[in-house]
Amino acid sequence: MNKRLIVLILVLNFIFATGLLAEEGKERYKLTGDIIKKLDIKVYTVKKKDISISKKYPAVVKENLNSIEMVYSQIDGLVKKLFVKEGDYVKKGEVLAYIYSPEIARIQSELYIARVKLKTALENYKRAEYLYKNEVIPYSKFFEAKIQYENAKGEVKALKKSLSAYGNVKNGLVVIKSLKGGVIVKQNVVLGDSVNLDKPMFEIHSHEKLWVVGYIPVKDLTLFKKNQKVKIVSPLGSLIGKVEFISPEVDLKTKRAEIRIVVFNKNSILKPNMFVDIFLTKKLKEGIYIPASSVITNENKRFVFKLNVDYVIPQEVHIDKRFGSYYKVLSGINYGDRIITKGSIYLKAKFFGEAEE
Repeated sequence: MNKRLIVLILVLNFIFATGLLAEEGKERYKLTGDIIKKLDIKVYTVKKKDISISKKYPAVVKENLNSIEMVYSQIDGLVKKLFVKEGDYVKKGEVLAYIYSPEIARIQSELYIARVKLKTALENYKRAEYLYKNEVIPYSKFFEAKIQYENAKGEVKALKKSLSAYGNVKNGLVVIKSLKGGVIVKQNVVLGDSVNLDKPMFEIHSHEKLWVVGYIPVKDLTLFKKNQKVKIVSPLGSLIGKVEFISPEVDLKTKRAEIRIVVFNKNSILKPNMFVDIFLTKKLKEGIYIPASSVITNENKRFVFKLNVDYVIPQEVHIDKRFGSYYKVLSGINYGDRIITKGSIYLKAKFFGEAEE
């Protein structure tokens, strides 16, 4: 204990001896206006108060796996034309390449022949129908022509369906389009390359919706809920995201759990692998909250100095967690009570015979 504090305590003892009066042997003392002024004592009236907490957590921006597109050719073939390159931004539905495939050529050749057969079968069917109605040929001849026409029509339909299974075909070439807008981060083919279902042609990343992965201490996990909105701050600006996933596991090294936040990346403020901060502002449930400066500890118990009219007494309190500069009180004081928030160090010396350094 330093000399200045010792002097203060001696002065306090004198002040209390002359200005604080014990009544009926109880631990309560009267404060005079002069003492309050000299000790710079401040009083707080306990009342209903909206308490909000603000916390910051480290996080990193990551690719949204649901926004990554791997582009494959639907058929074996060769790259006939390329319209984009690595690093280009493409829109949804944009043409990326044309693929030549012998299979497509075969189907189209068979389709051409089938259409010719269908045209002939249709003409025969119409002629047979006319002759049958005029009783020139028997029903069996008309029925045979009808069956040939239906078969030819079915063959054309089947070949068209087979061709459509490979997507958009233009001038005998398979058209490769992007399903999502984004940046081509990988180009795995050049003009003339062979392609198939096992070889990705392009990898497209859409940064319109990204993931922000935050690292949260276990004690703060209860502050987060699914679909809760949080603020993301990057060196380029801030955005609002929504909690999508809270990990059920804790990292052994960091003693923290991951939460995943989905963010619509307006104006490209976020970049994958960028370090950012998560800011959480949360309004607490209604309760009795008192300034942390009003609470003192003695023999592992918590006290406040309660002012009744002009008498001060130490009042034991049971407190919950600390939220910023306030404690939530479980029991010991009520709304309307007046407590000391400044000058407690001197009152502690008087009531408990000790002072904090």
